[in-house]
Amino acid sequence: MKTIVKLALMALIPAAGCNVVEERIIYESSQAPAAAQPNTTPQPNAEIIGRRFVDTDRQDDAVQSAVTWANKYKEVVEQNAELRDKQNQLFVENTELKQQLKATQADLQRTQTELKEAGDFLQEMHVELNKWKADVLGFRDEMRQAQKAQLQALGRILQILGAEPVGLPETN
Repeated sequence: MKTIVKLALMALIPAAGCNVVEERIIYESSQAPAAAQPNTTPQPNAEIIGRRFVDTDRQDDAVQSAVTWANKYKEVVEQNAELRDKQNQLFVENTELKQQLKATQADLQRTQTELKEAGDFLQEMHVELNKWKADVLGFRDEMRQAQKAQLQALGRILQILGAEPVGLPETN
């Protein structure tokens, strides 16, 4: 029976791949050292060792156990392939989003520059408008005086041509 189990385990090793088991292995020996007395306390790893090669269904048949482990391995391999595909898909999506982000940041930078230029231009136009208003309002009195002088000159021309003078009240 032990040889069958050993042969089944030897057959499983190439199929399952090499995995490192992080458990302490305790070997049973038939010869006890003469000076040391046998340890009567139960080992805490005894349960782990007992459950190591037995499935939860407690299958006794080594071939059935090998088939079960092969099926589990197949499921895990399929799950690994699905996860790898999903990771590749997410990587491609992430790359596309990074490119979109770069394009959007470039547009944002360009828009901010244009907005700053437009704000500066608007400030310049406001300054010029205020200057024009001051100039126009400042010359208002001069323009009134010039128009008054023109009216007086026209009145004299009309008197010379023989028009009758009309008395208009003068306004300042």
